[in-house]
Amino acid sequence: MENIENIFFTMEPTQTINLIALSLIVVIHAGVLALRLGISLGRN
Repeated sequence: MENIENIFFTMEPTQTINLIALSLIVVIHAGVLALRLGISLGRN
């Protein structure tokens, strides 16, 4: 865990923004997959 914290502290603002954007994309993708799964389960 120490390495991860160090990465956060040493990162430049642009890298932080990229990380936030990436995490947002992952969250949205997970939400879409969950939604599709819920719809397919609902049909069954």
